[in-house]
Amino acid sequence: MSAALKTTHKIALAGLLSSLAVALGFLLMAVPNVELITLVVFVSGSILGVRGGALVGVVTMLIYSVANPMGAAIPLVTVSQAAGQGVVGALGATAPMLRRVSTRRVARNAVFAAVGVAVTLQYDLLTNLALGVSVGSVLPVMAVGLVFSLIHFVSNGMIFFFLADVLMSVRDNG
Repeated sequence: MSAALKTTHKIALAGLLSSLAVALGFLLMAVPNVELITLVVFVSGSILGVRGGALVGVVTMLIYSVANPMGAAIPLVTVSQAAGQGVVGALGATAPMLRRVSTRRVARNAVFAAVGVAVTLQYDLLTNLALGVSVGSVLPVMAVGLVFSLIHFVSNGMIFFFLADVLMSVRDNG
């Protein structure tokens, strides 16, 4: 495959992964803090590498935040969402290494669950802080956001536990 075709292939794949993440985000938007965007963005990093994964994360959240049927997010929150998912996508590039942590599926799943909670933690801290700064009330926003963040940590931990390694094995096996 030529370099130009390989670049075109990666761009098309990034577009498809962003589209999938946005579509899944809209599909589950009625369920507070239960989402598949983070998983898709993380997996995109494992497929496309650090820069490609970060790009998918940023583009996904810009589209999701601006085109959201519930209304666009506050600008600083939109920027923090894009940055937070950019980090998730970049960290997805570590997934192939994480799969080698153990030959036991349960151990790998536990590692991915921990990663899912960790990337969700950075995302929620960043977005809740941005919201608090935007409304001029950081501590109350962070305190109220904690309840929603706990739901987000548990749901993403479970989603990563059950799906991350499975998606990586599909990727690895064609």
